[in-house]
Amino acid sequence: MTDDPDGPDSPDDRAPLVDIAPKRWLCCHCGGTGVDSYGPTCEHCEGLGFC
Repeated sequence: MTDDPDGPDSPDDRAPLVDIAPKRWLCCHCGGTGVDSYGPTCEHCEGLGFC
């Protein structure tokens, strides 16, 4: 095996890195509102509305 800088895995041939946005799922307890059915902050998602 040789270390060929122009080989198939050379840095110039690789795809550029891109930022991937994190996936956010609606909270299954409050439905994304951040409060539970009684009014206080949802304990499951801590009021954020997503998990």
